Amino acid sequence: MTKTDVTCPRCGAGFRRLELWSQPGAKGEYRCPVCETTLETFDGSKLIAYRLTIQPERIPARERDYPAA
Repeated sequence: MTKTDVTCPRCGAGFRRLELWSQPGAKGEYRCPVCETTLETFDGSKLIAYRLTIQPERIPARERDYPAA
């Protein structure tokens, strides 16, 4: 098992990321629950879990709905 800290590049939310090689996971992606930025895409070869540890200040709805180019 590997533990790492991840920060969302858009809103600054902090996460603890756990990676288990001993169990297969599901294909898909993890998006920041604050701003919806994709943080990682999974291939399903291992189990990966995220936990929000540092919640940033709220992002205004206007900025969240229209991401910067």
